[in-house]
Amino acid sequence: MKKSSLRTIAMVWAAVMIAVISSTLTMLFSGRAAQTQAAEPRWVTQEEYETLQRYSRLEEVRTSLLKNYYKDLDDDTLVLGAIRGMAKAVDDPYTFYYTPEEMKRADENNNGAYTGIGALLQNTADGQIQVARVYSNTPAEGAGLRAGDRIIAVDGAAVSGEDGRSYNDAVNRIRGEAGAAVTLTLLRGGETVDISITRGDVQIDYASYRMLPGNIGYICISQFSGNAAILFSQAIEAFKSQGAVGLVVDVRDNPGGLLDQVVDIADSLLPTGVIVYVKEKDGTRQDFYSDEAFYDVPLVVLVNDMSASASEILAASVQAFHRGTVVGVNTFGKGIVQSLHTFESDGAGLQMTTSSYFDALDRCPQDVGVAPDVEVALVGDGVPLEPDPQSDNQLAAAIELLQRQIQD
Repeated sequence: MKKSSLRTIAMVWAAVMIAVISSTLTMLFSGRAAQTQAAEPRWVTQEEYETLQRYSRLEEVRTSLLKNYYKDLDDDTLVLGAIRGMAKAVDDPYTFYYTPEEMKRADENNNGAYTGIGALLQNTADGQIQVARVYSNTPAEGAGLRAGDRIIAVDGAAVSGEDGRSYNDAVNRIRGEAGAAVTLTLLRGGETVDISITRGDVQIDYASYRMLPGNIGYICISQFSGNAAILFSQAIEAFKSQGAVGLVVDVRDNPGGLLDQVVDIADSLLPTGVIVYVKEKDGTRQDFYSDEAFYDVPLVVLVNDMSASASEILAASVQAFHRGTVVGVNTFGKGIVQSLHTFESDGAGLQMTTSSYFDALDRCPQDVGVAPDVEVALVGDGVPLEPDPQSDNQLAAAIELLQRQIQD
């Protein structure tokens, strides 16, 4: 998952090797120039020389493998492995390298239109991959995939969600051509289950809304991507026209998304002030503000232990402004922001963690999450796909709280 629209510049192994080769050629050329033109030699700097020395072993290993390994090797594969290894050495599950093909698939997923099965997946705290949501009218729904299922293998190959790279590998295996089947091995209720899903063209709406009994508006945001902010704005206008007297914003099982989307959505719910600010390692701070116009009705935000990143920004900002009540259980605890650098030469990308975010009370949820104002544990196997207070005790608690506020 890309987490921010911020941009940054990164140096990876390929870039280092170009710099090394360039420095070497400069040194050689300078020597010849001195001989032929009696010009002053241009030597590499101490920093360039130290870079050359530092990465010379990497080039030695690459050369030795290509020459001596008992099977033929692909040089591009070795370079890709070195780049991935450098990103992995950061020891951050959200820092990794995208090939051009992976970048294309990631962009499709963020836009909500792609070929696949139609399910929202996320990493769990124990390093597995869990189905957070099965979208309506998709191959996943038709095949019987359920929220809460844990995917342990794809077409017989084991997968995990121990870091961003592993998660993306699993997602790429699940994705594929329309009409082709993929077999998922699941952990469901303590049992192992295999299901076959025929991939298809999927169009995802990342938010849905409806009016609940008692004139309570309900908006579910499954991810802060694609058309989520647009649909949220449409929902607010619909609720205004229908005379809603309260609002529930459901971000349970929402893994996050784009920073600009959650800022836009929070702006429509909050009065003037700092929604969130991000701070880089050098102390540079960027603030994101809400203006004075906002939808002023009693508000509840529903969260759970898989509400992460942008979902936590929304919940924390509502608390910081004393604008509404957060109901559910402690959130996931991801308070860091990723930036994506795209390499113009081929469209590849490097995602890396570049900053931490804080709410207006200077709280960062990294590793601690956002504690709800009213703690309510969900009864049942998972968050129901349809908003029904009869089968969803957390939603029922949110509605009851709003009704008390409205009556007061």
